[in-house]
Amino acid sequence: ITDDWTAVQSTYQAHQNYYSDSLLPSNHLWQRFEGKDQLNFAWFHYSPRYHLIDPSPSNIIDAFVITKGYYTSLQRWLEDPLATKPKLPTALDLRTSYAYLLDNKMISDTVVLHPGNIKLLFGTRAMPELRATLRVVKAQNSNLTDNQIKTAIVTTVRNFFDITQWEFGETFYFTELAAAIHLSLPSDISTVVLVPDNDNNQFGDMFQVIAREDELFYPDITVDDVELVVSLTSTNMKQN
Repeated sequence: ITDDWTAVQSTYQAHQNYYSDSLLPSNHLWQRFEGKDQLNFAWFHYSPRYHLIDPSPSNIIDAFVITKGYYTSLQRWLEDPLATKPKLPTALDLRTSYAYLLDNKMISDTVVLHPGNIKLLFGTRAMPELRATLRVVKAQNSNLTDNQIKTAIVTTVRNFFDITQWEFGETFYFTELAAAIHLSLPSDISTVVLVPDNDNNQFGDMFQVIAREDELFYPDITVDDVELVVSLTSTNMKQN
């Protein structure tokens, strides 16, 4: 680092071997300087062949998209065991389908379209650690049958996770879902709790579920995931 600098002809190989922070405009030679704390360093960015770098964009906007077609296919797959699991659209599919979004962006913006993900909860098609059963204590003065209560709870849960009511990366709190269930069946149930099915989990583990920045929640739930019990015990609540 204390040696005198040596001018080297500006070639690609020279860029790989010599680091500098200034270019001598007279003869297109590189000059080497002593850096801070005896660190002689410079960084060069080389674009791959046939690629151009646009230095103008100042804002990079990541947009996560869940298409209506994918969302409808996912719902059909959850309701029909014979249906095929839908595949996420590719980035190319999104750029083709939503090209008008790219055409209307600011000249200083770069919009990157990413396919959003659905994070399933409760049912058998959810990840093992996110499978759970809703255990409900029926009110003594209820006039509804057990099946009617189960059906009403499933409908409420699906409405609670309406895709138009959620943002990507939003956290799920069971207390909010429990309040919605009690509001829909105010005089027919006494209490409702969420009990994880995974043997490695215990009561309370799913009272808060965090989504990633590209994820939305959706319930894989049927009447089989709702269980009516006479009372709540440490056993049926999986309390240690």
